[in-house]
Amino acid sequence: MEMHQVRYFLAVCRTLNFTKAAEECNVAQPSLTRAIQKLEEEFGGLLFHRERANTHLTELGRAMLPHLERTFEAAQTAKQLATGFKKGEIAHLRLGVANSVSSHLLAGVLKGVRDGVPNFELTMDAACQSDLVDEAVEGDLDLVVLGNDKNLPERLRSWTLFRENVWLIMPATHELAALSPVPLTSLDGRDFVERAQCGSSERLREIASEIGITLNFRHRATSEEQLQNLVQAGFGLGLVPQTITLQQGLIARQIDGAELQRSVGLGAVAGRRFSVASDAFVKLARTRDWSAAIKS
Repeated sequence: MEMHQVRYFLAVCRTLNFTKAAEECNVAQPSLTRAIQKLEEEFGGLLFHRERANTHLTELGRAMLPHLERTFEAAQTAKQLATGFKKGEIAHLRLGVANSVSSHLLAGVLKGVRDGVPNFELTMDAACQSDLVDEAVEGDLDLVVLGNDKNLPERLRSWTLFRENVWLIMPATHELAALSPVPLTSLDGRDFVERAQCGSSERLREIASEIGITLNFRHRATSEEQLQNLVQAGFGLGLVPQTITLQQGLIARQIDGAELQRSVGLGAVAGRRFSVASDAFVKLARTRDWSAAIKS
């Protein structure tokens, strides 16, 4: 099936007249008729009942009409987008943000891209980091904001944007809430909620093990929201980056004896050419002073 056949079919549907449809499509009527006949051969049945004064759709034609309308509309949209890209009219950025990174941190960079790149269009996705990295490698994302630089594939090139502290969180009513900072020794035997792909959890385990302390990472969550919900419900303590907004009723404390930090970075597939929007985002993100955003 070729797109001109679909266009001719839709013209006949509108006019219910082969001659008028040919005029509308600026094509000779025999050419239009042959195109419709080839379409009918492909679908295995007549699309129109051809009567001198009463051309109308067959049952098969009525069934195919909405599908071919959508096909034609999608093709036209794709053509317009392609034309825009060629003319430099559209600057699309597909950005993935790991769900351990607060998207408000990126507002300044995104505003800079929007102000500096004409016809900027943004699609932003949030998910666990490994899923976003897979999407980037497969070509579905241009850039990924990373919550850590652990276990990245060789094909992904990354830049560190900033480092931030990782804090212990608990309900404000927790018995450890009165301590600031919280001694590492007071965590012995405590239950924790662990977020997937959290390098800070692994580091805290290592530090605790070195001094003979056992931490029970008994529960697991895939996002910061899930982690905070479980901590709020009393499932255990949690670890969150300092730039994450805490739910009401939760408090954050530093751990005395375990200074935890994590790196927030930017990833892109090595060797893949940047679009105008991607290039602008990378340059602005790498030259930005992130200190104010971290403190806010």
